[in-house]
Amino acid sequence: MSVKKGSAVDAALLHFKQVDPILYVAALPHAEYLQTKTARKRKTGNTLFAELASSVTGQQLSTKAADTIWSRLVLACKGEVTPEAIKRLRMPTLRKAGLSAAKARTLKELSEATLSRKLNLLNLKKINEEQAIAELSSVWGIGRWTAEMFLMFALYREDVFSVGDLGLRRSMETLYLLEKDVHQNQLEDISKRWSPHRTVASRVLWRIRDSK
Repeated sequence: MSVKKGSAVDAALLHFKQVDPILYVAALPHAEYLQTKTARKRKTGNTLFAELASSVTGQQLSTKAADTIWSRLVLACKGEVTPEAIKRLRMPTLRKAGLSAAKARTLKELSEATLSRKLNLLNLKKINEEQAIAELSSVWGIGRWTAEMFLMFALYREDVFSVGDLGLRRSMETLYLLEKDVHQNQLEDISKRWSPHRTVASRVLWRIRDSK
């Protein structure tokens, strides 16, 4: 598969070629992969809720452990993790599925915020990234990193960079020949070149790191 003319990946690569030749050269071998990963699917509010709940469930866990707990949670919710289903579950049931007390509380708080319409996940597509992160982070237990990953992978926001993500930081240190644990401000300064395509840039950096 070749990169489609006019696609988000094509536009990002053209931008990187102009503003950051180092990233551009590093991205070229992964263009086909990037194209498959940027395909978009139409999502409902419940789909977005499930994706965010899954992200909360899997924080700081191995993929295997996260998948096991998520499968138990889906079963407890009778097949679909929705705000209504989480509201009906008692805390002991959530804990029995394998969730920590903190994660169980976060899912309860997320359910309440969604049902009360304090948080509208679909509306997050219509506001800027920092506003969206702030709204997500207003839910107890949801931090900036989780919010940023949700914007990237669930909402398909195109200009998100998570300077707190260790994988991105390590990849940048290698690619740009920087010292380990370089100050985040330096990484932020580099990332500003990539705007408004920082999400694609992040995918490039993760891909480079995972390919080694």
